[in-house]
Amino acid sequence: MQFGVMLPHRWLYAAGNTIADFAHEAEALGYTSLWVTDHIIVPSYRTERGHIFYEALTTLAYVSSIATRCRLGVAVLALPPRNSVLVAKQVATLDALSQGRVLLGVGTGWIEEELRYLGAAWQQRGHMLDEAIQVLRTLWSDEVANSFQGRYTAFTDIACFPKPAQPGGPKVLIGGMTAPSLRRAATLGDGWIPWAVTPQELKDGVARIRAYGGDRELDLVCVMPTDIGSHARERYMGVFGEDHKLLSGSVTTVAQMVEAFEEAGLHHLVCSFRDVRLFRDGRIDEINRQMRLFAKEVLPSFVG
Repeated sequence: MQFGVMLPHRWLYAAGNTIADFAHEAEALGYTSLWVTDHIIVPSYRTERGHIFYEALTTLAYVSSIATRCRLGVAVLALPPRNSVLVAKQVATLDALSQGRVLLGVGTGWIEEELRYLGAAWQQRGHMLDEAIQVLRTLWSDEVANSFQGRYTAFTDIACFPKPAQPGGPKVLIGGMTAPSLRRAATLGDGWIPWAVTPQELKDGVARIRAYGGDRELDLVCVMPTDIGSHARERYMGVFGEDHKLLSGSVTTVAQMVEAFEEAGLHHLVCSFRDVRLFRDGRIDEINRQMRLFAKEVLPSFVG
């Protein structure tokens, strides 16, 4: 199993030097991927996940030359409010410049105001995402010229270079736990990237994906809010009433949870240490401490 970390690219401590130092140390500690999440804008009254977000793809481009071995992941990029042709170009360029290190999680977006202000119809967001994924794959193909005719995007005989370093483009991981998301993972995705689930929920989600006809091999990536300590929280309620789980507790407890994820078939675990959804302070020092502790006490049992 591979291990990644969420970069501190949001909230009060987000800054160029903070992100750079964190990325450099994470790679040195043995983490194999660096991740960002995504919001372009948030309403001033919807700051439950923070209000400062360094843009996702720009941040990964910044750290790609600082950490030169780690994979570069997005969990997840909201495609409906973006121009899919431009995203295809941006991601292909990032993949080419980083020599094939991009992992692209995608989703619909979940704040209605954000999508509406950026020109995406809330009720159409699922259809827009499905089509956007097809646009990405079309423009990442090795064809000299590409054409596409969809409901939201159409073009004829265009060239889009450079192509991604990864043949056919980076793997597209589908975010979300809803039925449409799991169906999308079965039919359009290369993998599934849920947030804050238990090992059993991971297995149940995979079974549902298989039931939708997804018999291809899928990359399973899970992003877990992580809090190591004697007073760590175990769960929290999401903004829509979801019962989210944490990777939390003592080092021993956390290691046991990681082992359970491995037994459930997880390929890639991404730790979001002291996630801003739960900790509204500027304690980047505590985030760094937990990242080091996890690397020292947990990673050696699962890598190498």
